[in-house]
Amino acid sequence: MAIHQIQFQYDQHEDRLLLRVSTTEGDEFRFWLTRRFTGQLWGLLVNMLGWDDAVRQQFDDDARRNVLEIQHEGYGQQGDFSKKFEDVPRRLPLGDAPILLARAKGTKGKDGLQVVSLHPHQGQGIDLTLDTKLLHIIVRLLRQAVMKAEWSIDLRLYKGSEQPAPALEAAPRRLN
Repeated sequence: MAIHQIQFQYDQHEDRLLLRVSTTEGDEFRFWLTRRFTGQLWGLLVNMLGWDDAVRQQFDDDARRNVLEIQHEGYGQQGDFSKKFEDVPRRLPLGDAPILLARAKGTKGKDGLQVVSLHPHQGQGIDLTLDTKLLHIIVRLLRQAVMKAEWSIDLRLYKGSEQPAPALEAAPRRLN
């Protein structure tokens, strides 16, 4: 299943972002992102950008930052942001209502691909397999939606050692 289109849209009434992912097979997946989850997801996605070989091969923070910014600008120019999300009837495997996301995880896939897993507290979510270009495009779309929402979230691409931890999974609770 390949990604056809991705949209982040701010819903003022819900004060949430609506993520819509359509596939080339005619499916659509809909998810709600809260402000808190979006801030954590941002940190995860930015960390994943740093996993790219061209970024990791740099010896200092300034060089990594420069490569990351060059990549982001270059890939951003390759995306077609003028095309509207196609509102056509699609199969909705997870149902009509958007699912509230609570957990996200990033992993390195094969051949330079990365996987972003998005899931609710309970139930089914999706795994998005992304190349570096698509990851940069998603970061750009998310940044634009957060700016429209006027949320106070730090949207820097590179924070060096200040970068938040990528884990969004809740730590297991222990009772002593």
